[in-house]
Amino acid sequence: MGSYLSKLKTFLRLGLGNILVVVLYRLGKRYGLYRKWLPVDSFLPGPFFSEAIYPAGDKVKLLYFSRHEIEVSSPPDWFLNPWNGVRSADTGRHWSDIPDFNPELGDIKTVWELSRFDWLPRMAWNYQNGDKTALAVIELWLRDWVIKNPVNGGINWKCGQEAALRCLNFLTAALAVDQCFAEPEAGALRFLELHLQRIIPTLRYAMAQNNNHGISEAAALFAVGHYLVLHGNEQQQRQGKQWALKGRYWLENRVRKLVLCDGSFAQYSVNYHRLVLDILAWVELFRRHLYLGEFSKAYYTTLKSVVSWLYLLTDPKTGDAPNLGANDGTCLFNLAAANYRDFRPSVQLGIAVFMGRSVWKETVSHPLSALFGFDIQKLPEMATVDSAIMPAGGYACLRSENSFALLRLPVFYFRPSHADVLHLDLWHAGKNWVRDAGTYSYNADAESLKYFPGTKSHNTICFDNRDQMPRLSRFLFGEWLQADEITESVDDGWVRSGYTDYLGASHLREVCRRDHGWLVTDTFAGFKDVAVMRWHLADADWRLDGMTLSCSNMSIEVLSDCETGISLVQLPESRYYMEQHLMPVMEIKCLNAGKIRTVICFKA
Repeated sequence: MGSYLSKLKTFLRLGLGNILVVVLYRLGKRYGLYRKWLPVDSFLPGPFFSEAIYPAGDKVKLLYFSRHEIEVSSPPDWFLNPWNGVRSADTGRHWSDIPDFNPELGDIKTVWELSRFDWLPRMAWNYQNGDKTALAVIELWLRDWVIKNPVNGGINWKCGQEAALRCLNFLTAALAVDQCFAEPEAGALRFLELHLQRIIPTLRYAMAQNNNHGISEAAALFAVGHYLVLHGNEQQQRQGKQWALKGRYWLENRVRKLVLCDGSFAQYSVNYHRLVLDILAWVELFRRHLYLGEFSKAYYTTLKSVVSWLYLLTDPKTGDAPNLGANDGTCLFNLAAANYRDFRPSVQLGIAVFMGRSVWKETVSHPLSALFGFDIQKLPEMATVDSAIMPAGGYACLRSENSFALLRLPVFYFRPSHADVLHLDLWHAGKNWVRDAGTYSYNADAESLKYFPGTKSHNTICFDNRDQMPRLSRFLFGEWLQADEITESVDDGWVRSGYTDYLGASHLREVCRRDHGWLVTDTFAGFKDVAVMRWHLADADWRLDGMTLSCSNMSIEVLSDCETGISLVQLPESRYYMEQHLMPVMEIKCLNAGKIRTVICFKA
């Protein structure tokens, strides 16, 4: 009975309207409605970018998830998972008949990655910077893709967001090859038109997810719609006008609904926050490039808070940020193949576009600035960030001269993807010393799927070897936690918050800034057998001596009023999608309720 009640409460939080849309979408797939509305068909042949085609056969190296350099054929196999060598058998089957998860194939994102077309604007950028063979290679790959991926047929048509990102990358590449943007081929226009025809019938489903999918698809409708109005035939112009209006409406709607008053995004994820900022900055540059009408004042005000949120969480020395929430390896418009974990280019572009300021302009540059002819050098400098609390999203960021702490508060207006309440991230001198274990993959083995989103992979207390919230499905937790208390004085450098979970266990954490470090006080009760507090740590020469763990850079001393056992173990960490390794973890086990004071001191 309890599990049914938990599901009911969670569904009510998700919204009955959204649940109904999802049900209708699934019924449409089951009864073949999408096969009738969106029949499998072939593309018009090219050209798309060039009359010239580069000969096939040469091996090239591509970046998967902006991290893994993998050698592929030219053109690539669009259906291969290079991690396990398995090839999707669903090459001509209607997308609505293909299951979301295929244990034999593995993570579907490994196949989708090439068909997202991140390589396309990167090749076009190389062409603009002197590689004159790149355009013929682009043409070869595009012609091969449309032959191997008939419209609505195969795994690469399954996701509306992937189709949308394909469009945005296509337009970005066309802009890099200026004549292709100003005077597009009929094949290019038809390519874009057919992608919007795929997006429209499932648009409401994307919106019902209350995540980045709706923003991506709205951006494609807005941009491609206007592009077709400008360059298309009579039918494309008529459709394009309708799509552009719909895209504008949904962009305004999604920003209003999914961004909270403190700039936090609905998915509680640093990487998805960057994804949304990148798309919206791209849309704004595209709007200005075509001299289109502005969005509302409220829209731009909200986007300033979106930028400020990511600026606050980005380390100015390295560009890295907490590995918080779901992380699928997305790094859009990364034309120069920059370090995926450097968030500064996205922050810099967002600050310039939405706030009219510059930051790090001597050391950082985003290729989109040059591509759209947007000069940030003359913009006034942005003020440095300080401590802040974002109570709507559930974050508290405390800063000192050379370090900062991020505490995840028990606040959920949208569904959580990680059970990470009261997780603490600690940074010092540009290094993430106490950190989140990450995500790894959305379709991994059962142990990884349980561990990475679960409480055990975060720097908080795990009661009775269970998650803070019961898992209802692969991507859904129930019994969303609420704060018993949120008290803070960020100016004085402290914050305190706590919760009581659905089984009566309680945890109150106070984080306080001190000279050369931090004091963390945890009070906990209400569990049955054991409470385990974990500190996931950066690699170092750690040494455990009684109640103190230390290395050459820092020490962690534990002071407890209850029966406590301390050990140093190894657990998985994933800084990048589809990559994991073992990390040192300090485990503090308590058999009865009590209080633990953790004194963290940095030595340099």
